Amino acid sequence: MPCVGRLLLVSGDLHSFGSGVAAAAAVAVNRASGYKEQMADKQIEPCPGCGLVAGPDDGPTHVYIGSSPGCWAMFNELMTVGAGDGVASQLAGDAYAVQHPGLIERRAIQSVCVHAINLCARLERGRPEKTIQDLMRAALEHQDWWRPFHLRTPIGSITVADVLAEQDLEARAALTRAWATDIWAACEQHHELVRGWLDELTEPAGRRREQSGQQHSPGRQHGVNSRRRKSR
Repeated sequence: MPCVGRLLLVSGDLHSFGSGVAAAAAVAVNRASGYKEQMADKQIEPCPGCGLVAGPDDGPTHVYIGSSPGCWAMFNELMTVGAGDGVASQLAGDAYAVQHPGLIERRAIQSVCVHAINLCARLERGRPEKTIQDLMRAALEHQDWWRPFHLRTPIGSITVADVLAEQDLEARAALTRAWATDIWAACEQHHELVRGWLDELTEPAGRRREQSGQQHSPGRQHGVNSRRRKSR
């Protein structure tokens, strides 16, 4: 069953991906009934995030997700029909958010970073879907972490249009996973940073202190030994 209520970040709060679904559904009807022909004489600007060229050239967009109206409409359509068998739409939402970073402003930067944490958690650590919302809430407590990724655009080689065009649900699920993997790969220069954030969020504080102590133990041990030699 399609799942609409997936999570985006708005001003530090959790917000539903489904907020634009009604408008997107109307756009989808227009597109299906010959909207492309109506747009034939217009120059449609590529999506600033993924480079997709798709109408309409006006219409609703997200407040800070950096996508074109046509791309945003397709994304909301995907949220309506679902990302495929056995794949939570959150994974598609994480891929989309990182692929469309928007302007260099606090909410947009935070969105990319938190959704990148989700991609790392799902793709590299195999964290179950049911833990992702709590992970996002925990991440929002660390406002001082976030910084822009400055990814080269267009980001990735798979777009929401590719996923939406796949009618077979199993094949769409596989393509959604490939999309998420593709976008995570596009963030390669930031992988260690994101992994570090994820470690901070998921490892017990005691274990982190122990690991930190092990990293510095040679220097401390040297100091102890030196004091002992002096006391003799």
